[in-house]
Amino acid sequence: MCRFLLYKSNSPILLADLLTRPAHSIIMQSFNCKLRLDMRRPMNGDGFGIGWFDEPRTQGCIFTSTLPAWSNLNLQRLAEKIKSALVFAHVRATTGDTATSESNCHPWQFGNLMWMHNGNIGGFDCIKRKLQNALSEEIYLSIQGTTDSEHAFALFLNMLDQPRTRVEFTYQELRQAMLDTIAQINEWLDEAGVDETSLMNFAVTDGQTVVCTRYITSCDLDAASLFYSSGSEFKSEADSGQYRMVKANKREDVVVVASEPLTYERSDWLAIPTNTLLVITPKLNVHLYPIRDKYWNPHRRQLAG
Repeated sequence: MCRFLLYKSNSPILLADLLTRPAHSIIMQSFNCKLRLDMRRPMNGDGFGIGWFDEPRTQGCIFTSTLPAWSNLNLQRLAEKIKSALVFAHVRATTGDTATSESNCHPWQFGNLMWMHNGNIGGFDCIKRKLQNALSEEIYLSIQGTTDSEHAFALFLNMLDQPRTRVEFTYQELRQAMLDTIAQINEWLDEAGVDETSLMNFAVTDGQTVVCTRYITSCDLDAASLFYSSGSEFKSEADSGQYRMVKANKREDVVVVASEPLTYERSDWLAIPTNTLLVITPKLNVHLYPIRDKYWNPHRRQLAG
């Protein structure tokens, strides 16, 4: 499985302060992840991607590479120069025997919408043709790679009205499209008789709203880890150089969501419960919604990872 993080704030941050400098940065997680469900393959070295937005209501930019994130000099250079108030970052570990190629690296983009995924859709080959047949021609033709993740994005796009041309969506629209995407995938998996577990930690943004999920097709097992932190500023302390989420007032000016905490300050991070959808509104309000389908279990023992 992969690792990802996203950052949304009222003010831009230097990408290095998210990607390379924190003690447990996304680059560190690419070769030293701590909370991965499958520790037989602790490396996330099958490529990476970063996406960022310069201004609201404008199309974002994406940089991907098949090189491991820890050895890509261009990533280091870009991270020291680019600032953004909305950032997606992803380090990849292949699933389902998919190729290591730039077209298979997260995140993906369609119009103003950007998407990434940590996990896998169990038995995806059993529903791939049905999923493709359900797509509009434009969305079907936009698929460049072979991953279940990009196909899930295509299905999500198919749930929206005019996803190519609209510059913004309400958080309710994105939330409902995400729920409909998960429900449709589950329906097709059930019809195909697939009993393999699926892990669907999805994240999507239109440059203003962010919606992400921590989800598994199980009533008992924990989904892949996902945490969030919010406060007034994410920065390094002058004396120690250690990063932490500063909470200078009651306002939330910064929200970070990550597969694993970027720092070792436990009080800064909250685990998102399994089978829960998280919304970050344009005004940086954070809402958590339980996904109440047949896999919802209010008595599930929530683990930190």
